[in-house]
Amino acid sequence: MGVASALPVGGLPRACLAATAALALGATPAVSQKTRFDALLGCERHAAVQFKVNDPAFRRFVIDRATVEVDRFADKVGNQFISTIYQGKATLEAASGARTVRFICLHAGVGKGPVFVYTLAD
Repeated sequence: MGVASALPVGGLPRACLAATAALALGATPAVSQKTRFDALLGCERHAAVQFKVNDPAFRRFVIDRATVEVDRFADKVGNQFISTIYQGKATLEAASGARTVRFICLHAGVGKGPVFVYTLAD
């Protein structure tokens, strides 16, 4: 006889339900594992692209994570939704050397990423 005859009545649907539940539960933590570190890394990358376009002498932008303040904004700025505002100190390095700046990063959330990074002299 086949495998189906070895299962109790209703066993196959329960097994499918259990497998589907395991897959669904296994998929959700991947989204929730996005951390503040990931968001700040995204801000650094977005800033690097933005600064390189405006200044060919740009080398790197590194956020000092110990100084970062987080504001859970969750509102629109113009027509752009912003979930979080990150601000703090960063090192901006160009051909003229490295300097410490204050930065602000507007982040649109998981899946969207940062939409704007701005720096001010410290």
